[in-house]
Amino acid sequence: MKPLVHVQRIASNAYTYRISTHGDQASDDSATFDSLERCLFDAGASLDQYFASVELKLDGLFIGQYATQALRSHPTVVAQRIRQHFQPLRTRAD
Repeated sequence: MKPLVHVQRIASNAYTYRISTHGDQASDDSATFDSLERCLFDAGASLDQYFASVELKLDGLFIGQYATQALRSHPTVVAQRIRQHFQPLRTRAD
């Protein structure tokens, strides 16, 4: 079982996430974070002790698999990679 982290951009600088396993209902939304980096860090920190990696979706688009330790230790690097490879997501809510 590998968790799926659903990150949702709810405003220009506001993100939240939910966690599910494939086929299961997602958990309630997390707190709201003022940056993608903080959202990724919190998701990684909440799962790091239980799972080595997670699958990640951003605004419904599958992004890929990430090590939870990378989300927790290097959220800025992960967020930069996401922004570089998925630029349309940056401007969709603007």
